[in-house]
Amino acid sequence: GRRPMILISLVGEQPIPILLPVRRLAPEENLLVYTSQSAPVARRLRRLISTVDDLRSDLQIEPHDLPGALAALQRCLAGTTSELVFNLTGGTKPMFLAAYTLAQRLGCPFVYLDSARGVSRLQRFSFEDRLPVLQGSEILPALISIEDYLHAHVDSFKLEGFHQAAPGRLSEGGLFERSVCFALESRLDQVLAGVRPSGAAGQIEIDLLLRLGNQVGVAEVKLSGNRDLSKRGLDQLKMAAEPAYLGTYTAQFLIVGAGHLSPSVAGLANERRISVLYLPEYEDGRPLPAPAAARLADEIRRRLQPPRRP
Repeated sequence: GRRPMILISLVGEQPIPILLPVRRLAPEENLLVYTSQSAPVARRLRRLISTVDDLRSDLQIEPHDLPGALAALQRCLAGTTSELVFNLTGGTKPMFLAAYTLAQRLGCPFVYLDSARGVSRLQRFSFEDRLPVLQGSEILPALISIEDYLHAHVDSFKLEGFHQAAPGRLSEGGLFERSVCFALESRLDQVLAGVRPSGAAGQIEIDLLLRLGNQVGVAEVKLSGNRDLSKRGLDQLKMAAEPAYLGTYTAQFLIVGAGHLSPSVAGLANERRISVLYLPEYEDGRPLPAPAAARLADEIRRRLQPPRRP
């Protein structure tokens, strides 16, 4: 039979390039190699991978000490009879060099996750005559939920739903959020409304989180394009998509019901790579007309998973 596999992952500030290969390869054991700086990321990953809340079975190294990292990895893996596979996607350059050197020395396979252009492509390599040879490359199926994505990036979160004017009564903005959410639920893989991550003194509140495959987007949903509202919406998005929050791979959307953004706010959105989507067809609290709903979903799909070049 197959020898049990240990997947050795280098943890940097982005958790998803670690989590996806773990889910895809389903190793019997995971070794997370982390630094004092990436320890919080490693701890959240460990919780997702094995529901354990500590890093006792993992390996902390110095981020910029190449010989030290190599020696620590060697000591940690000495004498194992399992098949070793290295995920070289994350971590610092010295960590990468240490892991690559050891994989080459031991002749172990390694994987690399390429997340360019909205697609998660897992590349598998082996060594032949000490040179890396690409053995296969696959676009990963959907392996995570929005909840996984949140748990990977923040310690906890609350789901608050649509904005309310009073308990049990949605505000005008909340009614618009509900119409947008219902339009997207049947057209994307997953939508969550009113997400408040822990930390940042509870300042970040995400109107909608959207998922297509393994790609996640955050959306601010604003009834009007009036200047203050929209500038505030852009600031919420910027905070939510900071590397320290939901990570740099998170696409950002501003969905506006009535009116247009002022040129200065539109310019700012463009600068920050925020897609602004308009829904002038929306009417108070009613479901979006099917053509508007389809257009909205298409624009979001194109941003989350751009069409592949032939």
